[in-house]
Amino acid sequence: MRFLRCARAEFLLVFPRLARTRFGISLLALCAALLWLGEQGFDSLTVVLQASALGAIVGTAFLAGHEHDRPAILVALTHPTSSLAIATGRWMALFAPAAVLTVTACVATGRVDGLLPGLLTAAAVGGCTLGAVLLFGSAAAFALFICMAVAGSVPPERLVDLARPGVLRLTAASALELGPALWHYRDIAHDLGAVLHAVAWTGLGILLSSAIVSRHKP
Repeated sequence: MRFLRCARAEFLLVFPRLARTRFGISLLALCAALLWLGEQGFDSLTVVLQASALGAIVGTAFLAGHEHDRPAILVALTHPTSSLAIATGRWMALFAPAAVLTVTACVATGRVDGLLPGLLTAAAVGGCTLGAVLLFGSAAAFALFICMAVAGSVPPERLVDLARPGVLRLTAASALELGPALWHYRDIAHDLGAVLHAVAWTGLGILLSSAIVSRHKP
């Protein structure tokens, strides 16, 4: 029960961040931009998955990437809590707005079948981004946002099949193959491997975040 109470305390940070920072406005702007792209002919399922992934990345930036977050975590560690509870609570806090953004995109585009892929995408990308942001700071969220927006939905074989793949393109293809890229989750309803991939990245991200937080334990 203590673990749940501590995780809930971290989760509740989402509400003041939404109300008192640019977090809420950023999510609305992101949603509006993606829906506009959908009206311009962008694939509707890709719109949903981008809303999920980019919403999770933006959420991580606002919930774990601020300069005051690390001192706040250090203060939290002086209380009867655990690094795993802190990491889980922060992940829950970033996942909830991304889930709302996913539902909104599904309804707006008429792709109700994109709900499960979208939620699992938000969970996996959120876990991955949380660990990266706690380790490298908000710059990691910016880099992941750009990578996911530009190439997240591109299958890795399309990069490898280029005439001159080069080291950079092979590295990018490997990242798309192993990481929580959007192409993994397009057919998640018919692919158990994609479900396991998303669950694995979610759990790995939370555990990595917990390990990073525990390094700062007094």
